[in-house]
Amino acid sequence: MKSKPFSALFGLLALVAILGVAPAFGSTEVDIQAGAGSSASAACVTTSNCFSPNPANIAPGDEVEWKNTDSVSHTVTSGKVSDDNAGSMFDSGLIKKGNEFKFTFATAGTYDYFCTVHPWMVGQVVVGGAAATGQNAPGNQTGIPLGAPYTAGNAAVPEFGPVAGIVLAIAVLSMVVFAAKSRVIPRL
Repeated sequence: MKSKPFSALFGLLALVAILGVAPAFGSTEVDIQAGAGSSASAACVTTSNCFSPNPANIAPGDEVEWKNTDSVSHTVTSGKVSDDNAGSMFDSGLIKKGNEFKFTFATAGTYDYFCTVHPWMVGQVVVGGAAATGQNAPGNQTGIPLGAPYTAGNAAVPEFGPVAGIVLAIAVLSMVVFAAKSRVIPRL
């Protein structure tokens, strides 16, 4: 009967590990670059990365989280500055320094957005496909979404967090200890 506590501990740790890792999938972070709001001649304007990565390539149903790393407030507003219906899909309102805004894109397509406070700051989210300089760019055999000039700087990589790996290691170790003590291989 001593195996029940080990079994319960293993189950609990495995559940915590899965919950710690799962939110990282289906999420892409876009940073609002420091200095982006300083002027229309800011360095990020000429390189089109005031929102980085730009474009952000995601799958339908994925969430994009914009984080403001600048010292001034910004918005993330759907559409283009010249659109009559700008902001009809999403509008963050003012995002203060250090805060974020999240939006989930359900449908495939290309979505433009900009900052209403600093209209020279523009970005794009490509859902379910590659941007013009993306996966189907000449010479790209990797399948990684690539941005101009064909660099892997905008490839979305899930962030698991430092605790998830530790919890997963503890769960696996618990399983090994359980198997060694009970001298049976647990059935999954």
